[in-house]
Amino acid sequence: MPEPPRRRWYDPLGESGERAAPEGAMKPVGGALRALAARKGWQSHLVAGDLYSDWEAVVGPQLAGHTAPLRLQGGVLVLAASTPLWAAEVRQLGSVITRRVNERLGAGTVRTITVSVRRQRSR
Repeated sequence: MPEPPRRRWYDPLGESGERAAPEGAMKPVGGALRALAARKGWQSHLVAGDLYSDWEAVVGPQLAGHTAPLRLQGGVLVLAASTPLWAAEVRQLGSVITRRVNERLGAGTVRTITVSVRRQRSR
């Protein structure tokens, strides 16, 4: 069986190179967090966080300026829109938004989109 590839180790004192991390060294937490989320059934929360942070890249700056993802649960993406006009736009573009989200986060992540109007309070 081939030996697993060695990780690049970064030494904060300036030395770096192709060698294994020293015993007891800190390891990236992303993999551990995803594994914990899988065991606890929290994957949808991580996916929703990814979607929230990537929202503008998914729908474009204009639509992102008037809409926001609220939650993703059981394949249902719930969005907020700033006005009834933007809510109607989301409903019109529902299949396009669904396709783009699924391309980014994985097939079948979103099956249905619902949208509600949540006006921002004026000061």
